[in-house]
Amino acid sequence: MVYEPDTVWGRTIAGDGEVVAPRSGLSLTQRRLLKALGQPCTFSALAAHNRLPPPKLEHELVHLAQLQLVAYQRPGAPRPRTAPGIYLPLPASVTPPPSRHPWPLLPWCFVAAVLGFATVVLLAT
Repeated sequence: MVYEPDTVWGRTIAGDGEVVAPRSGLSLTQRRLLKALGQPCTFSALAAHNRLPPPKLEHELVHLAQLQLVAYQRPGAPRPRTAPGIYLPLPASVTPPPSRHPWPLLPWCFVAAVLGFATVVLLAT
């Protein structure tokens, strides 16, 4: 993990506005997390009250910070930050959803071309 357990996370003014009037297209997990951050709390406290595994929780927090909806303050830092300078990939245990199109597009184009050609030949005769 990149962030210490004592890192404090909280909602920004933009995050408060997002809770009142959704407009960022957040997932349900991100929205729940944003609502839970009404009062700033440490990462360890947030992880204790959340069902997400810590790497996934950290990934969601970083995504919300990149949108400037939450801010974090590391122990000993003079002020909070909203835009982390790192990119955290999804944990290895999280797999992307399956593709909506199981068949490649090229065979379907070939079938459409053959049907179009057959139609032209039949109409010409």
